[in-house]
Amino acid sequence: MTRAWTRRVLVGCFLAGPIACVVSTGDDNNIDDDIDGTSGSTNVSGSSGSGSSGAGGSGGQGGSGGSLSMVENGGSGGSATIPVPVCTPETGDAADECLSCTKQQCCTQWQACDDVGCQTEREDILDCVSAMETADADSFGDCLSASSFDMSGLPQENTVDLFDCVTQVSPDPDAGGGTRCGTQCFGTDIFLD
Repeated sequence: MTRAWTRRVLVGCFLAGPIACVVSTGDDNNIDDDIDGTSGSTNVSGSSGSGSSGAGGSGGQGGSGGSLSMVENGGSGGSATIPVPVCTPETGDAADECLSCTKQQCCTQWQACDDVGCQTEREDILDCVSAMETADADSFGDCLSASSFDMSGLPQENTVDLFDCVTQVSPDPDAGGGTRCGTQCFGTDIFLD
C-alpha cells in the first residue's frame, strides 16, 4: 500500500514537473538568503546570490542559478564576503561625505568594520538617523538598537567602535568643538555621553 502510494506521488511529481512538487530536506538553517545564494540540488535549480554593496565597496558575489535539467546539478551558493575596507580615497567616495570623513578621521575603526554585519549596521544606522525628525543622542541610541545585524538589539562591537569615533569631539581646534564626522554623517553633531 505504501509502495503504491509512493510510486503514484513520484510519478505525479515527475510528470507534473518541478513546479508541482517541492521536496524539503529539513534544512531550514538559511540565515542570509538575501546575501548568500542557495545551492540547488539535482533536479532543483539553485537561486542566484546577491550582495549588498558595502559603503565604498562592491557587492558580494552572487551564486550561479543552476539548471532545471534532470541530469545536471544545481548552481553554487553566493559569497557574503566584502572588500577589505581601506582608508585611501576610492571611486565614489566624493559622493559620500560621511564615508570620506570616516576614512580620514576614524581609519583604524573603519578598517575593523570588515564584515557584512558591521557594514550593514553602519548603513542601517545612517539611514535610520537621517529619517529621524530630530537627530540627537536618544534617536541615535534608538537607531543603534534597531539596526542590530543579528536582531539582538545590540550592534556588533566593531560597529560601536566606529560610531564612537565618528561622534567623538574632534581634536582639531578648527572644528570648533564639533564631532569628528557627525555633521557629515548625520547632518548635525551628535554628542554621546
